[in-house]
Amino acid sequence: MDVNLVVSVALATLLLYSSIAKTVSYQDFKTTIQQLKFPLYFTWMVVAAEGIIAVLLVLDFTQQIGHFAAMLLFLSFYVVAGLAIYKKLNVSCNCFGKSSEEKLGWGTIWKVTPLLLLTLTGLSVDRSLSLTSMNMTEMISCVGLTIGILNMYFMLKNRKLLLEGGS
Repeated sequence: MDVNLVVSVALATLLLYSSIAKTVSYQDFKTTIQQLKFPLYFTWMVVAAEGIIAVLLVLDFTQQIGHFAAMLLFLSFYVVAGLAIYKKLNVSCNCFGKSSEEKLGWGTIWKVTPLLLLTLTGLSVDRSLSLTSMNMTEMISCVGLTIGILNMYFMLKNRKLLLEGGS
């Protein structure tokens, strides 16, 4: 299994998950954008950017563009988290919609850092293999592993709610 293919599929899965989660909890994400005092069109712009980048990452001829776009997106998340820290804003992140209830800040920066490192890895590794050469079982395993890791992260972040029985 090629490192670039795994990185591309993992990032695409994560970005698609995030885009769908933001769409499902649109009002909450819109509130976040409003609290940050950004124009409301940023709401759909972020959702669309995540979805488009996910597609770019899985198409062989646009993977490089997808990794570069993902890098810019993750750097913009650093800027937004830094802005929240600097202005001492108490704003819900809504990074993955209602899946994770956390505030924008240092936690966001720590969460985005591995994603940025994955993107940089994708930019720097050899692209000799195409995504279509990836075995279907490997691709499904990679997507499943990414979703599994995300769910473990959400369970860890929401463990208090889980221990209380969801009330």
